[in-house]
Amino acid sequence: MKLNLVLCGLLVCFSLAAQYPTLSQESEVSLITIGPGPNLVDCFGHSAFRVQDPALNMDRAYNYGVYDSDEDQFIMKFVTGSADYMVDARPFDQFFRSYKAQNRWVTEQVLNLTLEEKQAIFEYLENNSLPQNKYYRYDQFYDNCATKLRDIPKEVLGDKLVFSGAHIKGKVTLRDLVDENAYNHPWWDLGIDIALGNLIDRESTVEDLMYQPDYVLSAYAHATIEREGQSVPAIKATNELFTSDFHEKPKEVLSPTLTLSVVALIFMIFTVRDYMTKRRSRWIDFVLFFVTGLVGLMLVLLWVATHHTTTVNNLNILWAFAPNLVVAFLLLKAKPKPWLMVYVRFLVILLIAMTMVWITRLQVYNTAMIPLVLMLGFRYVFLWQKGLGGTRKRAF
Repeated sequence: MKLNLVLCGLLVCFSLAAQYPTLSQESEVSLITIGPGPNLVDCFGHSAFRVQDPALNMDRAYNYGVYDSDEDQFIMKFVTGSADYMVDARPFDQFFRSYKAQNRWVTEQVLNLTLEEKQAIFEYLENNSLPQNKYYRYDQFYDNCATKLRDIPKEVLGDKLVFSGAHIKGKVTLRDLVDENAYNHPWWDLGIDIALGNLIDRESTVEDLMYQPDYVLSAYAHATIEREGQSVPAIKATNELFTSDFHEKPKEVLSPTLTLSVVALIFMIFTVRDYMTKRRSRWIDFVLFFVTGLVGLMLVLLWVATHHTTTVNNLNILWAFAPNLVVAFLLLKAKPKPWLMVYVRFLVILLIAMTMVWITRLQVYNTAMIPLVLMLGFRYVFLWQKGLGGTRKRAF
């Protein structure tokens, strides 16, 4: 019986040892950074691992940016922060050709590792690629294809891998990087700025910024590995596998700032007319309160009803105030309740608070919000002073 147990144990050990090939001295582990593309999902770039070993006739890419868009309720899962991405291991040539065909630059950084460290990272990647291990919960800032290039070598090397941050000049936040990469999609940039809270306005460390592929590339270019009391470069070679002539250009003809400025001007003109004629255009109040209330409700749901880590503490609720959704219908009445005047005064205070939040950079708002805030303040002050008190009520 004991002999059988020993034999079974040896068989398990041999099977585990034989689970992954043993890399040769010729092997290399590399970090692959891909430049941005024209679509929104491509504007932040991409990252992957490469493991090659001529002795084993192996050249493999490990891509952590894969998802199944046909998965049941994938879009809803993505919106609620519960979408799962997966690692895809495939021949590097296939991986490389797909991005070359998209005219996106590809740069390789060869890690300066010992054979044992290469083997450890290779086995980590192979283990992650198993069907039972390949899925992970995606997070835009803290667990994505780029952060894997930061975290997996760190798992193997520990404190020996040091990111100096010498390439970062001044205070940089996660929101700065979003704006930097999404500038050619200004409407999406505005939506992202509205949806995310003030957690991304804190000063970021070099490792925080490595949620973006090009910052992973820069961080490793200045990183070191501590060996035997000496610091050696973390990267021993950088290869430009493909260069591109692609240049990002803004796609939308009408920018959010221009569009919202025109809308604000129209609503302010109607407000001046209401003031001059001593009437109130109820449709204006309904539209403003309904839209701001609806946006506010969505922000509250993103805050409390999703798994997103960066939609909390969102001070956009100071202008997108969820109760406005109900008040919008009360303002359709010819004779609104007297307490609504107090409510409108409270909205003015919220806008003043928003201004102070912006000035102190407790949360940074998109600049396209300026005409919107001016429009809301203009209308709220009118309702406070005249619109809900001494004016004749205008029909819809």
